Amino acid sequence: MLPERERHALREIEAELQASDPAFAAAFTGRTLREAKRWNLLLVLCDVTAVVMLVVGLFARDAALVLWGTVGAGALVAWHIARAETAGQSTQDGTPAAGSTVD
Repeated sequence: MLPERERHALREIEAELQASDPAFAAAFTGRTLREAKRWNLLLVLCDVTAVVMLVVGLFARDAALVLWGTVGAGALVAWHIARAETAGQSTQDGTPAAGSTVD
């Protein structure tokens, strides 16, 4: 266990690092690039599923599939917008943070 003075100094160093280089600091937050890639893969799979539901529902003339495909697509648009906004806010100089993509 570190003494209080050293913990305070460490917090100051972390704050300075976060302010000066957020992409580098993000590498030490515990979120791995693999985790970000999993979320991207999940988002793409959800996109494909919503499109398939819409297309199959339209060709089969199934109102339930069209409805749920439309609801899913709307939710996914909101998810894409939210990810783009958080990726934009995670940096101060406009460059994407490590492991983040703008959808």
